[in-house]
Amino acid sequence: MAKGKGIFKIICVVLSVILVLSFIAYLPLIKQVDAASAKKGLRKLTQQDVLSIFKPGVYGIYKDKTMKVAVKAVGPEAVQLTEAEKQKIRKMRLKIAVETNHMDDPFKWQLGGLKEVCKDLNITLKDVWMAPNTTSAAQVADYERIERIAQNYDAIFTLPMDVAASSEILKKIMKKTHMVFLCSAPFGVDWKNNHNFVGVVDADGYLAGVYSAEAAIRILNGTGKLGVVGFVGGREGTFHTVYERYRGWNDVFKKHPEVKIVQKWFDDPAKAGEVVSSMLAANPDIKVLLIDWANPPANQAETIFRQRGLKPWKDIVMVTIDLDNTVVVPMAKSGPNNNYTAAFVTQTWYNVGKLWGLIFAKHMLYGNKAPKYVVSPPLPITVWNNLKTHYIKAVPADYPIPPEVKRLTNQWPLGVKDQWK
Repeated sequence: MAKGKGIFKIICVVLSVILVLSFIAYLPLIKQVDAASAKKGLRKLTQQDVLSIFKPGVYGIYKDKTMKVAVKAVGPEAVQLTEAEKQKIRKMRLKIAVETNHMDDPFKWQLGGLKEVCKDLNITLKDVWMAPNTTSAAQVADYERIERIAQNYDAIFTLPMDVAASSEILKKIMKKTHMVFLCSAPFGVDWKNNHNFVGVVDADGYLAGVYSAEAAIRILNGTGKLGVVGFVGGREGTFHTVYERYRGWNDVFKKHPEVKIVQKWFDDPAKAGEVVSSMLAANPDIKVLLIDWANPPANQAETIFRQRGLKPWKDIVMVTIDLDNTVVVPMAKSGPNNNYTAAFVTQTWYNVGKLWGLIFAKHMLYGNKAPKYVVSPPLPITVWNNLKTHYIKAVPADYPIPPEVKRLTNQWPLGVKDQWK
């Protein structure tokens, strides 16, 4: 027995020596692999990447801090009208107004989609109002003015940017007329029984968050430090569509613990550049920036990159959300190897604008039995190689396409079933 134990010890020692020698022999190879990974740098998304990130259908849910039960989104097909239903709406001769606190490209497309539906359904869009600036106080003041004349319209359509500030005045307006919301609804509204609460339409913010985060992590090659900049109103749930984006971000981040997330927030989109500058000063090793809102935050980020002398694809690139000419034109003009915007999510705001009108029509026909939360899914992730394809798909047919985009050639096709007809 003692002899057997001695032989066993000798075998263990020999095996240990072999393992140590093997490890020493492989050290140069390990260093070569690490060096190769370091040299790999940032990764450009392929057409297969774009298609594999894409998810058909809609995934949004609506649940704010005052709601006990979430409302699950339905897709555009849920509010399409038959010809007989259209005729009923046309005979009503409805009159509406729109309020917003900004007029960027996506909102222009939303308004274009709404106008198209209004024309088809004999709905008069009598007024379009814009608050004097993007602050919560300015929009609340606009709502207070509207409340005094709300009874003169069959519905008020609006995009409330801060429902923590505006919920009470919005509920006062709803005592006088219908309200149709874009992206966010007032806190404490009765989704089931308030007849004047038509509902909410939106782009699928959750999918926008998933697509943008997945793209950013793939571009980063699945390892390293990712800079993330978002809107504080989304983090706190006062701007629901953005809250949904960050729910998508967080679900993706949980799957990639090897990626270090450095996150900062802006409370004013017009000052997002200051947040980006501060982040990069403290974290010069950030290679990919995931920043919400193309205009102005991503546009400002691009300016910061230039000011710091950072080279696209060598030092840094960014991923953002929303198609906007402020990032699209430089992206198209610079080419695939010299642009800071590696990818962005093209949300289908023109379609959302049409849904804005259609959800109202359904409500006027069926009351609270009609859908209350309708979303339009984003296109597959947009990169330089499909920029022209996605631009044409996302905007109204009569919208002027920038010449820099028109000139693009050899663009990838949509590549998925068309859900946006």
